[in-house]
Amino acid sequence: MKRLTNDIIYIIPILCGVCSFAALLSAPSEEKNALFFGLSGLRLVLAAFTLAFTVFSCFLYRNRRKKMPALYYLCAAGGITAAQILLFSRFPTDDTRNMIPLIADRAGPLLWCILLSSLCWYTALRLCGAEPPRYFGAFSASAAVIVYWLISTHMAAICWNVRLDGNTAYCAALLFCLALWQLVLNSGMSRGWKTAAGCLFFIVLGFSVTRITGMWMGRVETPPKAYWNELAESFLNGRLDLMHPDGFHDLTQYGGKWYVPNPPLPGILLIPWVLLLGSAEAVNMCIYSAVIAGINAGLLFLMLVLCFTGEGAPLYMPVSDDSAYPGNSLNIAVWVTVLFIFGTDHLWLGTTGQMWFISQLLVGSFTILAFLCVLCRFPPVWAGISLGLGMLCRPNIFPIWLCLLGLWLYQENSGFPRFHLKKTLQWSLKSAAPVIFSVLLQLLYNKLRFDSWTDFGYVTINGADWILRSVQEYGMFHPYFIKTNAKVMLFELPGLDFSGTRFFFQPHVSGYSIVLMTPPLIYAFRSFRKNWFSLGTWASVLLSVGMLLLYHNTGAEQVGYRYLLDILMPLSLLTADGLRGKVSLFFKLLTVFAIVLSFTAIYWWYLGRV
Repeated sequence: MKRLTNDIIYIIPILCGVCSFAALLSAPSEEKNALFFGLSGLRLVLAAFTLAFTVFSCFLYRNRRKKMPALYYLCAAGGITAAQILLFSRFPTDDTRNMIPLIADRAGPLLWCILLSSLCWYTALRLCGAEPPRYFGAFSASAAVIVYWLISTHMAAICWNVRLDGNTAYCAALLFCLALWQLVLNSGMSRGWKTAAGCLFFIVLGFSVTRITGMWMGRVETPPKAYWNELAESFLNGRLDLMHPDGFHDLTQYGGKWYVPNPPLPGILLIPWVLLLGSAEAVNMCIYSAVIAGINAGLLFLMLVLCFTGEGAPLYMPVSDDSAYPGNSLNIAVWVTVLFIFGTDHLWLGTTGQMWFISQLLVGSFTILAFLCVLCRFPPVWAGISLGLGMLCRPNIFPIWLCLLGLWLYQENSGFPRFHLKKTLQWSLKSAAPVIFSVLLQLLYNKLRFDSWTDFGYVTINGADWILRSVQEYGMFHPYFIKTNAKVMLFELPGLDFSGTRFFFQPHVSGYSIVLMTPPLIYAFRSFRKNWFSLGTWASVLLSVGMLLLYHNTGAEQVGYRYLLDILMPLSLLTADGLRGKVSLFFKLLTVFAIVLSFTAIYWWYLGRV
């Protein structure tokens, strides 16, 4: 059956070539440009190239039983080039000097033929067991960056509506960090240095992709409703209210003053930047959120690597050879990191630079740091401090503590269901103390702002009327909200419109199902183990999901279901565990789908909404 499937896959590029050849010859060129049979010179050249491509496809079909590793490089180079030209040709611009739409218009059939053929050949190679060359991943990433740089540099120089400040620097930094990581990986350096180089690469990758995406979408400077930079300036002036807010939406008024209702840590973290740059206006909140997104990418990669290589870690694999990383652990860490940074709402959050979304990005940072503290066997108070800091961004993440406890019990070799009562109580008290202290700080913050320990400012927030009515009638959490939250979280599907009058992807602004947004999450359900780590991780996920189902809003206006990122850390671990030591082709395809959908949704949010 596999051989028959492979034969069919090799036939598809031949059919694509024939169809592309026919499409190129079907419409005659303008009479003034006609050279032969009513076709222009350019059309004849493209037709000749397509014919040669079809002959090459026939050659590959004839040799389909052979493993051809070099074909991987052709698939990567051709597929990446064709995909990016087709992608950027759809970017809205009326500048007639832009060559990208012109190329896509003239050579569209050939480009689609190359793209589909590259995907088919790659799939066929994997099915026949031909392993990718050693540097295939690095080659593909480098090719993607170089092709992007060439296209974007041309468009930035020609099109007035494309502002790509620092584009060349970002691409150069990416190529440098990638080359450095590959150099270190293939050297005799220790695993620590190799992991550090990988973390650096993912930090730069996360920041650069997030920032560049924001620039393409026109999100370059600090947007409205950023607020944290203004709150930092207020803190420096000894005030808790905003002195000169640039707007009032999502703020809470009390005593004639306007306050940011959210917990204050994001504003506190910005104090050094406001001091350094001299004013709140000088802080670019889009860059700030992109920096946090990059840091999250590096921290997530580090956490996943340590989960496989740290002795006593939950996914530990003993090293059976001279490699620094056992089995496919490095491959798993790379793919899961890419999935959760670019295949979820994390990428969109990083482009926004706004109040609510920066808080959620920081939650990811501090929950991963808390897990790293336990993983590296730091004193329990450090894990508690990290989680407590996260709660000073979003208080409802306290269920993550169950995951931390489960990991600690697992590291103590406490075989389920046994555990040492005294040690467990000691660890629990020490780790929970900073968490409780953060709750007290938040209550004190409420008292200082609103003269009430329990008033978080959400009941009187200057927000959407439907959110305000819901929280005033039912409170912050209530079973009444389960139906609406479950619909958006699990069952809401985006609308598709192929009328040609607007962008084809038209979801509702309340978001759509996490099953569609990030389908590789299904692998998390393969991670059921009879140990404390699995129990604690699933308990934290289920409790968090239960709270989100009871919450008074679904996330309001959003690309996907952004609250999923409250449990980014445990979900990424469960997904990595569910892969069971191998990154399958199916997982890769689902991850690519999630990333493409993420970029599509971001385009819709900024440019395609009507």
